[in-house]
Order: sequence, then C-alpha cells, then structure tokens
Amino acid sequence: MEEADPQQELKSQAQIFNHIYSFVNSHVLKCAIELGIFDTIHGSKGGKPMTLSTLATTIPLNSINTRNLHRLMVYLVHMGLLQKNVTLEEDEFSLTQLGEFLVKDGEKSLVNWALAIINEAVGMGCWHHLSRCCSLESGGPTLLEEMHGMSAWEYVGKNPEVNRLINDAMASDTKLVMPAFIQGCGHVLEGIGSLVDLGGGTGMAMNMVAEAFPHLKCTVFDLPHVVETAPAYPNVSFVGGDMFEFVPNADAILLKFMLHNWQDDGCIKILKKCKDAIPKVGGKVMIVEIILDLEDDDEDLIRSKHSLDLDMMVATGGKERTEEEWKVLINSAGFSGLEIVPIMAIQSVIMAYP
Repeated sequence: MEEADPQQELKSQAQIFNHIYSFVNSHVLKCAIELGIFDTIHGSKGGKPMTLSTLATTIPLNSINTRNLHRLMVYLVHMGLLQKNVTLEEDEFSLTQLGEFLVKDGEKSLVNWALAIINEAVGMGCWHHLSRCCSLESGGPTLLEEMHGMSAWEYVGKNPEVNRLINDAMASDTKLVMPAFIQGCGHVLEGIGSLVDLGGGTGMAMNMVAEAFPHLKCTVFDLPHVVETAPAYPNVSFVGGDMFEFVPNADAILLKFMLHNWQDDGCIKILKKCKDAIPKVGGKVMIVEIILDLEDDDEDLIRSKHSLDLDMMVATGGKERTEEEWKVLINSAGFSGLEIVPIMAIQSVIMAYP
C-alpha cells in the first residue's frame, strides 16, 4: 500500500472532527442571535467595527465574562460571520456580508428561520434518533410523529410558541423568495387576471404580488382557522377550506414551498385539484420548490438543499425532489407539460401547464 501523506492525513482528521462538532455552528449561531451580537454591531454607527468591551455593555445578561465572549467572537470569525480587525488597543469586530443575513430586521434576514430550526421544541431532539428513519415504513408515521405522538401540523397547532416560531420562519422565507419570484416570473403575472396562493397562510406573499401587480385579483386559500386570524390587506381576499377537497378557480395557482411537505400521492391529489381549477387554455400552476439536481449548483447550495430534504424526512414525511421526480409527479397529475424557471433563490419555479 502507498504510504499515507502525513499532511493529508492530518487534514482528514480535522475534517472528521469538524463533522463531529458541526452542531457547534448551530448553537453558536443561536447564542449570538439571542445575545444580539449581529444586531448590535449592525446598529453601531452605521455598522462600523465595534470593540469587545463596547459590545459587552449591550449583552442582555447580569454579568459578562469578556474572555468567554471573546472566544465566542473568534469562533464567529471562523464561521465567516464576523471579521476581526486587530488594533493596537483592542480587537474590533464587524459584520461580513454573510453576517448581514443574521440582522433581525434586515430585508433578507434568516434569523427567524435559524431560531425555528435550532430549537429543541420544534424537533431538534428528533435528530438524535435519525437512524430510526431508515426503518420507518413509507407512508407510515414520521420520526417526529413517533417522538411526539402526533403529526407536525397537530404538534404546531397545540404549541403556540412553536407555531409562532414556524410562522416567523415562513415569513422569512417569503421575504427572500417572493422578490425573486416576482422578478423572474413578472412576464407571466402580467399576462393573467387572477392568482390563488394555495396554503398561503396569512397572506404576506400574496400581498407582495398584489403590490407589484395591482391588476391581479389575488386570493389566499388556507385552512379556516388560518385565514380567520390573517391580517387584512387592501387587494387580497381570503378563502378558507381544505385543498384536498376544493381549490378556488383562477387563471393561475401558486404553490410556494408547500408540496415538499407531502409524499407523492398527496402531491398528486393537490395538483389534480389545481388542474381542475385553472383554464384548460392559458392556465398554469406555479410551483416554487427546491430542485435537488440542478447542474449549476455549487457545493454550498447542494448541501443546503439536501439538509432541507432530510428535515422533511424527519418532520413531515415529505421530500425535496429532483427534476425527473418533479416531471413524474406533474405528469401523473395529468398535466401536459412543464417549464423550469430559475430565480435568484434556493427554490426554482416549476410551471405546470394543463
């Protein structure tokens, strides 16, 4: 056997240790959000670098161990979220471009998504039993259902704090993806008169569409208890019901980050209802979802998509799908064709034509 390169072996050991301790990234991230580190630095004189001692005065704790805080800050630097500026008097820290995504009130903030996922109550505890997924029957209880004795939807419905975390996370996703959707599919939205957002929750996504395209008749369709508590928007109407039983008629149906919650048979039922609700000529279903195997994805994008796929496996029993799997699904629902429209988001838009 060829003798191992000592440097490569050392690097391999380091990589394995990084995999073992990858949970540290999540918990350091949650800690930094809870301590307000990103918000404080962002708000410091227009985002200028901040010293450790100044930052320590803003931390919402009764007493501060500045040595431990410094260790935390150094780790955030290695995560690429902060930049350390070495000065003669005291180290200063500033946000990197990556760190800007963790400012709570930022336009493209992922703070609420992070807090929802890195949360024991939401299902982080399930991941300790991930190997169990390999023996669960398809169509049977998910890992989360086994752990909590109820579906993800029931669990969220019975836990107001979890429900708030999930709703806030979905709002973060909407703020990220909808501007990209509007920009990438504007030509389609200009050519239709009505749009229904199926499973559209409290209407944030539809309101953004209505503001960009005032001519559109925009409707949100979701469960009755969801639409009953939705805020009023001037150009958005709400309809309550069960999408497995009925979908309102419209020129186009929007399914945003929703079909991945369901297994294939559930998706086909929903898509068939959508097909019945749109015109046979000119109608379309606009599916905003992850496509796993796009050729131009880089390693970071590939890994993030597969992380979400495993999350679906654990929590809902759904899945993220490849391009071929989407084609099979849409054809099985009776659609005659599809088109993939790339947008500047982790999701793509899949146009399904009747």
